[in-house]
Amino acid sequence: MVLNRWFPVGVLFCLVSTAFSQVGENRYLVYFEDKEGTPFSVYEPEAFLSERAITRRIDQNIPITEEDLPVNPEYIDQVRELGDLEVIYSLKWFNAILIETDDQDVIDAILDLEMVVGTQISPVLRNDQSLEIETDESISSPKNNYAYGPSFNQINMINGIPLHEAGYTGEGVWIGVFDGGYSFAQQDLSLQNLVNSDRILGTKNFVDGNDDVYQRSTHGSYVLSAMAGYLDDSLIGTAPDASYLLCITEDVPVERRIEEVNWAAAAEYADSIGIDVINTSLGYTLFDLEDEDHSYETLDGNTTLITRASNIAASKGILVVTSAGNSGNSPWYYIGAPADGDHVLAVGAVRPDETVASLSSRGPRVDGAVKPNVMAQGIATVVGNLGDGIRTANGTSFSSPVMAGMAASLWQAVPQATAEELFDAIEQSASLYLNPNDSLGYGIPDFEFALSLLQTLTSFRNTELGGNDLGLYPNPRADDEMLNVLVPEEYGAQITLEVYDITGKRLFSQRLSVFGGRTKVESIPVFTSGIYLVTARGERGQKATSKLIIQ
Repeated sequence: MVLNRWFPVGVLFCLVSTAFSQVGENRYLVYFEDKEGTPFSVYEPEAFLSERAITRRIDQNIPITEEDLPVNPEYIDQVRELGDLEVIYSLKWFNAILIETDDQDVIDAILDLEMVVGTQISPVLRNDQSLEIETDESISSPKNNYAYGPSFNQINMINGIPLHEAGYTGEGVWIGVFDGGYSFAQQDLSLQNLVNSDRILGTKNFVDGNDDVYQRSTHGSYVLSAMAGYLDDSLIGTAPDASYLLCITEDVPVERRIEEVNWAAAAEYADSIGIDVINTSLGYTLFDLEDEDHSYETLDGNTTLITRASNIAASKGILVVTSAGNSGNSPWYYIGAPADGDHVLAVGAVRPDETVASLSSRGPRVDGAVKPNVMAQGIATVVGNLGDGIRTANGTSFSSPVMAGMAASLWQAVPQATAEELFDAIEQSASLYLNPNDSLGYGIPDFEFALSLLQTLTSFRNTELGGNDLGLYPNPRADDEMLNVLVPEEYGAQITLEVYDITGKRLFSQRLSVFGGRTKVESIPVFTSGIYLVTARGERGQKATSKLIIQ
């Protein structure tokens, strides 16, 4: 029984008070109880996901679930028919719609609908990601053969140049950029290579409800140039040949909590078209109304709306990269949301000499988890000048795209890798991986080393299996490690996996779903060290057996 269906501002899913205060625009999230009766089906994902998005799920062994289904259109119609309101957009991951109305009778009528479980008003929010831009006329170019010019240091610091030299510059990888605006991006000299080669995948303005993103703010243009910039002897971005989706989610002049909702909507859209990497040079901590602030305790990795949306995006096979925040010199001090996310690569800022920037937000997360995850140059980062030439910029707004772009170039080099594997390899390659701290996290990644790690990890998946072959990884396997399984694709969509000891006694049996010939076993009962036989049985009686060593 629902005793009270108002969600108070600043707290999701907490039923506290029937009263609410109205701040700014009259926008509300309306949550639905279920998706019953929806015309959409997980067995027909092409109705709501692009072929590229579906392929990403298959390649990463990620099932399509009810969470992916759009909000039931009948529910939306029932709300729309109640009177003077506008449905702005829906959020399928949260089974909700965003509406705008100033009619209290309409709000009351919505709450009386049986399938509605609550609403949330959008309070004013302050964004801690202040943009710091400075021009440095004394920028010097180190001697090198790559035409990086002054941008050499920010790429060399993370050892990304060997990837570029090998031809890995992000080609074929799709990056979504979520920001406050892209004014003058089309005129910026460093972005002409991107514009003229038609690699802007699309534009989406979630603030104004249209496709015009070349307005509102220059912040996104600077961010974009750190990845996509290409200007000989001046600026080479970390992913100059990637393709880009440009989204406005940040309402710069007014700063509202609605920006977190906009971000979630953009992430859903990016997922649906097949985006591989998301860069977010934004972060949220404090509200203008003190009693509505995020607290350090709520930044626990899976509480705020934007953090939860980021984690969901990561669960769909997207690498989510975000700024750690610029609060290192402020009373807040710590990372913001969504940098706290369990599956979000939060990037702090270092100076050109690899020492921590004082403005960079610090960790740890409230539960002690390492944050920020990694670091990149965020002081005197070279970006486009939104016209001719270049300039430098300060903040984790710029260390994040440096990292996101290089991650895209890495993914081009090892397309078999999953987003989770990419995330882990970047962390594991970092300078402080064995001894992280609250200022630098795991440190500065080495992307050549990350490439080597991924090539080793994915080598078993590159093996072409014959009709009776069964691939197991890792093998040898520690007792508590997840077991990856590779079977011939003709085995079908499901297999039965069985484990036997050397006497022939069956110790384990489980039915598993297979995607593209791949599956994994999260948990196998504890076995003693030794040699075991693993058998996979296909849908038509096929059988393959392989030896598994438990260490």
